[in-house]
Amino acid sequence: MRILVTGADGFVGSRLVKKLSENHSVLAFSRSKKEIPGAKQVIVGDVLKDLSGLRKKHFDVVYHLAAVLDESNPELWSVNVEGTRNLLELCKNRNVERFVYTSSIGVLGETKEPAEEDFPYNPQTKYEKSKAEAERLVMDYRLKYRIPYTIVRSTIVYGPNSFWKQIFEAAREGYPIIGSGSNYFHLVYVDDFVDALVAVLDLRAQNQIYHVAGPDVYSYKETYHMIAKALGAKAPDKHVPVSLAKAMALAHETRAKLQREKPKLTMMRASIARLVRNRIVSTKKIEKELGFKPNYPLEKGLKKTVQELL
Repeated sequence: MRILVTGADGFVGSRLVKKLSENHSVLAFSRSKKEIPGAKQVIVGDVLKDLSGLRKKHFDVVYHLAAVLDESNPELWSVNVEGTRNLLELCKNRNVERFVYTSSIGVLGETKEPAEEDFPYNPQTKYEKSKAEAERLVMDYRLKYRIPYTIVRSTIVYGPNSFWKQIFEAAREGYPIIGSGSNYFHLVYVDDFVDALVAVLDLRAQNQIYHVAGPDVYSYKETYHMIAKALGAKAPDKHVPVSLAKAMALAHETRAKLQREKPKLTMMRASIARLVRNRIVSTKKIEKELGFKPNYPLEKGLKKTVQELL
């Protein structure tokens, strides 16, 4: 099968390309990289500004991973929504067998009980709102142009990348717990997420939405303590009120904007909001219908992340 992967040079995308290449021919689409392990061919382009390199290429399945997560990036909405629309337009009248869209549990907002796929939309941040709008586009193109889809919503994906390196460094420095830390904080290890993406190639996944998360869920405080343990650092005991943390984050973002600098992800209001929100996910559907089961309990995944980062 010939498979196109956008965002192929990213944290998840690069691993997905390598995994898919074991059984399929993979065309990788990247903004900059010209070589990606596992890809039969790499096309350099931009989902928002330049899809010309893909117009004469043939592919059976599209995995659309390219996205902007940074809330401070002025192109977030354009890339996440209009970029998705551009790719869907490219797929029209090409007999694409599936458009696999990677989304976020965040489109449902706070979930105090295990979130199932039919829960109503309730996005809070700009990123979450953009992903919800892109989901609607994907489903709309199925109705109008008969492009089969699969939407895969993940919880926060963790593993050895620069974002989690920042979090681990902050933990080592004794970064305080925001709020009580009692909210549930469901995560998924990157390799489990990639395995789930491969699993949805199954024909039974056509025109379906699936949730992907790790096999266990802990509170934010428990998760932080497990990170400290994996690092061999002292478990944090200091707490900061949510209101104070958000005020400090606003000050940091304002200062960064005035100085024309990029704010630190760990110091942004959107990041604070994600930390203190309940996030519990049900994965019963993907387990029952496709037989997918994650292999990395949180403690195991954190240990592997630390080993690869440090």
